[in-house]
Amino acid sequence: MLKINKTINLSATSEIEGQPVVYMNASISTDGNTNANINKNVTNKELYDANKEAVREDMKQFETEVYKVEDSLNTKERRGR
Repeated sequence: MLKINKTINLSATSEIEGQPVVYMNASISTDGNTNANINKNVTNKELYDANKEAVREDMKQFETEVYKVEDSLNTKERRGR
């Protein structure tokens, strides 16, 4: 039996002075049964260490956006029941 899973993917890059510092991506299942899978990869440790506060704020904003999508899917699923 074929079972197709749909996901929503989000990605972002935290940049300092035009240089990528952290790459972030998230996968969210559209069935609403699982939480988002969020990954972060530091691509420039030197800039990350020198700008932790700004980069961490970007990571926090990314997570907030992921949770908004996740919550909207959960709300839609509850309405569909």
